[in-house]
Amino acid sequence: MSNAIDTSTQTPKQVAAAFLQAIEHGDDAALRALTAPGFVWWVAGWGDSQGDAFLEALSRTIRAFPQRQLRIIGLTAEGERVAVEAEGHFERPGLAYRNTYHYLFIVRDGRIVSGREYFDTAVAAAAFGPPRGATP
Repeated sequence: MSNAIDTSTQTPKQVAAAFLQAIEHGDDAALRALTAPGFVWWVAGWGDSQGDAFLEALSRTIRAFPQRQLRIIGLTAEGERVAVEAEGHFERPGLAYRNTYHYLFIVRDGRIVSGREYFDTAVAAAAFGPPRGATP
């Protein structure tokens, strides 16, 4: 992918799949091109993140894991809503992180306006630490 991505002709399914592919490939420019200004991303156990803050955190995570695999298991769309089942495997020295995911994307005019990310929060907390404000 490149920063010259044209999302206006892509279906919501194509946009959602391209977003996950951009994560796997570490393509920050594509991630920005696929998201609408002011988009909101909600993560199970962590809560809402606003556009740029989410993309910056995602970029740090991508850079921290030089080996990334994100495999789509199933993808269903109805109108602007896209549901994706995926498996992730991310590695860096000293840590192999694997989790299963369910994403819900809302796509309008070829760009993601919101997303919801569900996964095994215990596995994520073991790898990255508990969410801020979580009590043991």
